[in-house]
Amino acid sequence: MRISLISSRERCGIQTYSQALAEGFRANGHRVDEIGVGWWDSRALLRESGRIARDSKVVVIEHEFALYRNMALLLAMLRMRLGGKKILLSLHELEPEKFVNYLKVLAAVHERMRGGPLAALVRIAWLSLVAAQRLFRYRVTLWLLGVLPARIVVHSERALAHAGLLTGDASKVAEIPHFIEPLGGLPEPSGDGADQRRAARERLGLPRDRFIFVSPGFIFRRKRLVEVILATPPEAVIVLSGTESSFDGGYLDEIRRTVAARGLDNVVISTDYDRMPDHLLAADAVVLFYKLTFQSGIASHALWAEKPCVFSDDPAFDLYQGAGLRAADERELRQAMLDIQRPEVSEPLKARARALKRELSPKAMAFRYLDGLS
Repeated sequence: MRISLISSRERCGIQTYSQALAEGFRANGHRVDEIGVGWWDSRALLRESGRIARDSKVVVIEHEFALYRNMALLLAMLRMRLGGKKILLSLHELEPEKFVNYLKVLAAVHERMRGGPLAALVRIAWLSLVAAQRLFRYRVTLWLLGVLPARIVVHSERALAHAGLLTGDASKVAEIPHFIEPLGGLPEPSGDGADQRRAARERLGLPRDRFIFVSPGFIFRRKRLVEVILATPPEAVIVLSGTESSFDGGYLDEIRRTVAARGLDNVVISTDYDRMPDHLLAADAVVLFYKLTFQSGIASHALWAEKPCVFSDDPAFDLYQGAGLRAADERELRQAMLDIQRPEVSEPLKARARALKRELSPKAMAFRYLDGLS
């Protein structure tokens, strides 16, 4: 069939995920029109929703709550639905805190009193009205997000737990794992990867004879990078490769202050995102000590590159059991970063990564997207 795939035009995890998904659809014999929309560009979203090819009966929307405004997304879906399209809404994040009106309801509920008793009473009445209209808008938004799509896809247990906010029809919701996402423009790993690792280190000017850890991707606090740096064994090197998240400004400066204050000489910080794939290839192991995440595209990149990993105990990494060591706290993180340097520990992790690449390929997961969607 012909499929239209709406995603981000800007560089982000959703963009690269959507590109790999499109290739998965094509590998299954479908024709795919990829449509990129700029962040918060409501006009573009509404415009593109009216340009879907007539013979494209299925529209897949890859959505994260920093890409589209809710009202624009709802209007675009309504327009496509009235045009006879079946909409598949893929939500990479889903929880109440992602909705502005939910946060506004809480703000009204917890607003502090000021003024005298009579003024406070009037204020209470006013805040009750404000909270009511915000709650109404919040619940209507959730309802429409559940009603308009023919199928809702989530990618983690954490998101699935909140699917009931959108719909009471469990058959409409599918949990499909985040597939193992290729690193664009890089050749498939071959052999034990030693040649690729050596060549990448030469390009980057990294030491050839030291064990190198990398924590790649956007730099934000939930990755607990300061803790990762302090847990790194002094004889190893830790590379942070990625750009600072616009939603978590100041964290990169905090990391640099920590490195300077401790006088650490085994930390490399690269903010050139284009060099991230090379840093991943150059590394011996990948460290992702996230907390409170939904799923990790960077983890899927690491497994595609067949790197042994150290994961936090966040449930988002349960899917990759056997491909990485797990660390619940900083003490366990330090021990895992020591253990993974031993071949008898790292080799089984690499073997499991290779197996997951086959099981969770974009082609296999693209098939599951359309499973049951007549």
